[in-house]
Amino acid sequence: MAVPLGNTLTKLLGATLATAALAAPAQAGVIGFETGYGMAIGSGETYSEAGFDLLFEALDYTAVGSAVGAIIDGTDPTACVDMACPVGNESYYYGAFNDSIVYVTSSTAGQRFNVNSFNASFIGADPNLTSYPIVAGLLRVQGWLADGRSTYLDFRLDGPGTNGFDFGHYVAPSAFASLDFVQVAFFGLACGQSGTCTPFVTNQGQFGIDDIELTAVPEPASALLFGLGLAGLVAGARRRKA
Repeated sequence: MAVPLGNTLTKLLGATLATAALAAPAQAGVIGFETGYGMAIGSGETYSEAGFDLLFEALDYTAVGSAVGAIIDGTDPTACVDMACPVGNESYYYGAFNDSIVYVTSSTAGQRFNVNSFNASFIGADPNLTSYPIVAGLLRVQGWLADGRSTYLDFRLDGPGTNGFDFGHYVAPSAFASLDFVQVAFFGLACGQSGTCTPFVTNQGQFGIDDIELTAVPEPASALLFGLGLAGLVAGARRRKA
């Protein structure tokens, strides 16, 4: 069940403001899928990049090894067979098929992180571009906090344009981007002509995702050491000035 953002932010921002002066520089990483081209991904497989681990899962968690996606060359118009893959991506991206899920955690156990932005597009199960509604699907981003609570946001994935589905750039609102997650899941919802969007029902909640920008949150001890070091530099500068 999603935690109301307002309640979560009230608690988290209070602590954040109190320790802002001691915060160490955050380390950002971008997952661009540039090292895994050609990989056919099975359920239960993992991929690591930029200090983060990705776990790919089918909805049926017992179906270990069943195909759930692939790392695709965005410049190859023949990359998807009998599907409508997106255009407008000049690099590699991950294509999530068949209502599958992408889980993201830090490669450092227990490390918290923020979700900043990503590029995404719907992937159509039918190559006929006239068969989709204006909103073809939603990409749900669900994050879990260290205490086990979770919240999510849905991002709109538009239907195809003249040349097909287009990658769009999505920036997380500040209320969501400020939350410190220990795990995040990306999964798709397919939308019908009536506007109803459902996950894990049609087997068509498919999406392409790329350039996932995440920022590791400094641990309290690291932030304290950085703050003490900064205080020492300031004190030294004042002594030299005196």
